Amino acid sequence: MTKYWLRLKTFLAKLSWLERIWLLMPIFIWFSYLPQISLGGDATMNYELSLTLIYVVVLAMVGLPTIWRRRKTLLKSKHIWILTAFLLWSLLSIIWSPNRLRGVLTGGILGLVYLIFLAAWAERVRLRQLLPALAKLLVGSATAASILALIQMVVGTYIQSRDVTGLCAGCVAGQFGFVRPNLFAIEPQFFGNLLLAPILIVYYYLITHRRNWRVGLIFILLLTTLGLTLSRGAIYACAIGMVVLWLTVRGRWLTKLMTIDFILMAMVACLSIQGGLAVISPTYSETFWGAVTKSINHLSLGIIDLRPGKVDVNSEESLSAYDSSTNTSLSSNEQQPAYDGYVAESTDVRVNLTKTALTAWSSQDLFHRLAGAGLGSSGVVMAQQTGSSYQKEIVQNEYVEILLERGVIGLLLFLAAIVSTFHKPHRRNATWVWSILAAYLVQWCFFSGLPNALHIYLVTSLLLIV
Repeated sequence: MTKYWLRLKTFLAKLSWLERIWLLMPIFIWFSYLPQISLGGDATMNYELSLTLIYVVVLAMVGLPTIWRRRKTLLKSKHIWILTAFLLWSLLSIIWSPNRLRGVLTGGILGLVYLIFLAAWAERVRLRQLLPALAKLLVGSATAASILALIQMVVGTYIQSRDVTGLCAGCVAGQFGFVRPNLFAIEPQFFGNLLLAPILIVYYYLITHRRNWRVGLIFILLLTTLGLTLSRGAIYACAIGMVVLWLTVRGRWLTKLMTIDFILMAMVACLSIQGGLAVISPTYSETFWGAVTKSINHLSLGIIDLRPGKVDVNSEESLSAYDSSTNTSLSSNEQQPAYDGYVAESTDVRVNLTKTALTAWSSQDLFHRLAGAGLGSSGVVMAQQTGSSYQKEIVQNEYVEILLERGVIGLLLFLAAIVSTFHKPHRRNATWVWSILAAYLVQWCFFSGLPNALHIYLVTSLLLIV
């Protein structure tokens, strides 16, 4: 143990403060919501701090000296110019935003992310040498997070208090009869999104190296945990990322085919855990097969239904048994889970929010269609469109939210930044970068909300240097 710490001390002594802070990234990204520091709220937003956001502030500030020293080099990068244009346009839109306070706070977070991108690009040569260590730390932390998520599921099966378990309103056993893990994220979808990069890194290793059962077991654990979230967006994004790896990694077809058994084992493990937890639940009555079939039905958008004699599982009577603002069960029958299969409501809500945002954008004058309604304005604009008094809503689609708030100009700048990012990893040994970027691009179709997804920008800033 002493020898290990001496080696670690020697390794850290050779690193700059910026590099040392970067090594903490695989740890801090998991705390995107809990523990939470609440600073109150108003009609349009909640004021909250997370450990991830605090880490982003520290990382951005530590990178300032590097940015200043390398400012001439940074000015020569076309990619940085595109990012700068997107940031400046976003900040400029605050002027005509009907929710300027939220615009200013969102702009502040964008500015921090921008500084992190600049520092990563300025130190790309040194940070590139840290990538193997960062990848190992990310996979290691994801493994630990998955184990904690399994513990959270078991504890949540027996303890109903969300204050104790940290489960979100849609995660508790009262929904499907078994718990969905969200760990320290705000929702299972964000926790699933956090697992994307480590899963794809491990999968890349599996299809490019000889069969390794230890790595295979880690892959099964991570993929199983992703499945347990029941987050279709994250699961579909992961599948697309794997397909990208299959298409971009040349040769080794036999090795690729041999990884299918790991995927099948993860699927079996996921369904077995869900069924097992449903059976042992002391509060809700559900069979093993019932839990398995409703999980498959939900993930397949209601297409695959293995339950004989089941009808209309998404009727109005199957509303959520839990109110998102309380920890108290609202169901009159606590022995029956609220849902019996595919929850069409979860899909319909996202689709309707996107439609509302697009309608709100198209109904504006030419200036606001081109320039947007202003940074931070989506909740207010959509509330005006629907006549609702609730102004905290988000679009649940990053691309449409950018279109609504920053207009066609902002969306084009955002897409230009993405294209330039894709253009960087051109070497054959960087195919794993393409898979992670593709997965993130897909996930942006299912959520928006910068503070709860900061890991995407931290990981992407590292992908730029490959």
